[in-house]
Amino acid sequence: MRAAALQCLRIVTRAPLLSAPRHTRTLRLLAAAPPPRPTTRTMATFPSFTTSNFYAGNALNRLSWLRPDSAFLNAALTSSQARFLLLQHLNPLVHGAKTGGAEGTLATLSFAEVQAALGASEEGLFGPALNGLKRPDAINEKDWARATDGLLPQGLCLVFLGVDERGTKSSLPGQVSKSGAGATPDGVPYFAISVTHRAPGHSEEGPLHDLEAKLLKDGYDFVDTRTLAQAGSWEASEAALVAQARSLIDWAERQHYCPACARRQYALWGGYKRACASSLAHAHETSADFVRPLLGLDSSAAGAKEDQLVDGRDECPTTGTLSNFSYPRTDPTVIMGIVSPDGEGILLGRQKKWPPGFYSCLAGFLEPGESLEEAVRREVHEEAGVEVGHVTYHSSQPWPFPANLMMGALGQATTQTIRLDLDNELEDARFFSRAEVLAAIDASANWTLKKHDLGKIDENVAARQAKVDEERKRLGLPPRPANAPARGRQAFQQKDPGSVANVNSVAERSRSRSTSSERAPRAAFKIPGPTAIAHVLIAAWARGEAHLASTPSETPSARGRM
Repeated sequence: MRAAALQCLRIVTRAPLLSAPRHTRTLRLLAAAPPPRPTTRTMATFPSFTTSNFYAGNALNRLSWLRPDSAFLNAALTSSQARFLLLQHLNPLVHGAKTGGAEGTLATLSFAEVQAALGASEEGLFGPALNGLKRPDAINEKDWARATDGLLPQGLCLVFLGVDERGTKSSLPGQVSKSGAGATPDGVPYFAISVTHRAPGHSEEGPLHDLEAKLLKDGYDFVDTRTLAQAGSWEASEAALVAQARSLIDWAERQHYCPACARRQYALWGGYKRACASSLAHAHETSADFVRPLLGLDSSAAGAKEDQLVDGRDECPTTGTLSNFSYPRTDPTVIMGIVSPDGEGILLGRQKKWPPGFYSCLAGFLEPGESLEEAVRREVHEEAGVEVGHVTYHSSQPWPFPANLMMGALGQATTQTIRLDLDNELEDARFFSRAEVLAAIDASANWTLKKHDLGKIDENVAARQAKVDEERKRLGLPPRPANAPARGRQAFQQKDPGSVANVNSVAERSRSRSTSSERAPRAAFKIPGPTAIAHVLIAAWARGEAHLASTPSETPSARGRM
């Protein structure tokens, strides 16, 4: 590819050098070399800066400032417009062949359809009043509000996701939701519910079990989107809804006990916050039915010393401080397309437990005190023994398995010798040529993981699937097939030309080959499907749609050639 087309615009600072701090002046002096001539590729058309990956594109206004408002949450919950995403062992509800929607597409229910299962009244279910809590004299109003804002009933795993305000007349996002406490929001409120949630120490079926069974008998299904062929044709906003819901439900179902004192936790803020039960210790008499089970109290509260709470233990430090474990977490992860020094190959690896012939980009978690660029270099060195020089950010993808943010990057290797004996994580790693990768891209356009393959990659999947199969057997339903049939095109609407998930380019490429003498080579290996950012990074390099910016001391031919 021409050198001129391989450069990106770089920002040149024009402020006086002497007025800047010393470290800033040094950086500017280093960048003082004359910039290259302008090219036809600009920041606005650079695909890496406009890619929106699968699970991104959330259209909801999350209304975080209204999560503590119980009146608002109840108005949203009971709205005739409200929609509920149901998850079974973290897998979303989808339509079957005879459920009124396109098979394999996301299904949601109305408040009327879930009200009885939730045990909600016409007023809702959020807040202290609807859960039988009464403020004792020992707790002032401010502390009581902090301990009960947006409180949920015990035994339910329910999260308020936000409001879809598209099509409303509000002048600003969320403006219509500021009209007052208890006002019905203008838009479509969304909630997520786990139908398989069980409280700690309870082996019996939860309150939503009957609804789960009815939906399965009616022909609905719960599926992992990683094995669903139709997921690639979902609207971006629907996939993003599932990502948000799955991560939050997973977090809520894991967080049962306070990390600071080991007491039970309960849910606040419409499911977006977890609080230690010690916050309600002084309400053990005025709110006994709610508080005593959380604190593990029987009918008597004897045994507590004067300086201790009613359960005979010291006050939890989280009641008076801000604690990061009270809120949902997201784990930053780097995933990288590393090209060879000459730009003609890309480094891919595989783990032993992966399906045969399956390769992907190298990836790993960021460590404390580490930048994205540093994490890319460290992970590639640890896993493959390859040294990496220049690194450029490409795009990101929420990955709700369980709660990762995949930060995609492109990097250029300075060495090409591979060694796998440093952390022994990979079974194999190698640089693949552009022709090999293009064949793999075409082969993976409509490919999804089989359930048994996914079970090998993610051991939690196998355990959850065993529970699902047991439930279907109990209901007299046949087990789910190994993989859903691939119906419909794998098209993803909101994609720029540089995104491989816009599979139209694959179809067009295949049609063009069929009308010419060119024959597509058979793929020698597999890569992740179009809904994974690894696929996007690999294809961005293979098709010449992503580029590494040159540094002032480098020529375009030495750096940036992809």
